[in-house]
Amino acid sequence: MKTIKQTKWNQSNLQDPAMLKQHRTCLHNRLIGKEAHQDIIGEWTQIEEAIIESANEVIHTQAISNRNEWWDELCKLIMSQKNEARKIYLQVKPRATRKIYEAKRTEANRICREKRESG
Repeated sequence: MKTIKQTKWNQSNLQDPAMLKQHRTCLHNRLIGKEAHQDIIGEWTQIEEAIIESANEVIHTQAISNRNEWWDELCKLIMSQKNEARKIYLQVKPRATRKIYEAKRTEANRICREKRESG
């Protein structure tokens, strides 16, 4: 399933009364200049375009922040080692490979948990 990237508008600009008034004025001016359509889909498309254009012009978008700031090269390395140990365990299945995989899994979980909690 493909994810759709949503635009996040800068909400702090909407809290400012001057910016809000400017956005309303811009939106009003865009809607006044549009001609009426016969069908509802055409009307809605015009309204939607006017809202998006005025929001882009006045409100702007919010900066995207990285949710996984703790994820680094050490986490990638330890996870790839854990995944390799799991592949070996699934192919061979003796008790020794299971112990190795469980140790790698425990270590990977511990390291990632510490990095998540620390910041």
